[in-house]
Amino acid sequence: MSKKGIRVVIIFCIMIVLFGFVTITAGLPKYIKDKSNFKINYTVSPFDFTVDVGEYSLCLNNKIVYNFENGSKQVINIVGEKVHSSTSYIINKTSETFKNLESKLPK
Repeated sequence: MSKKGIRVVIIFCIMIVLFGFVTITAGLPKYIKDKSNFKINYTVSPFDFTVDVGEYSLCLNNKIVYNFENGSKQVINIVGEKVHSSTSYIINKTSETFKNLESKLPK
């Protein structure tokens, strides 16, 4: 078997183990999950995948595309404002420098 075939088989086995782990952990009774610091909740319809580890939580659900879109717009707006203000500052300073040079040149 080639190296590529071995990699595919290993990745496939890892995916089966991870899927089994998630399925078993998500199927644990509520009283066991309440006592644990590590919790996985998983539902297919509506899609919701939540991992709680102590104080931290990762939640993937059907709103992820909406949240990603809004977050991207906010980042683009903030970066755009910073670039615009930096560019305006540079243009203003360059303009002032040329005005000062003009005043110092002989007429």
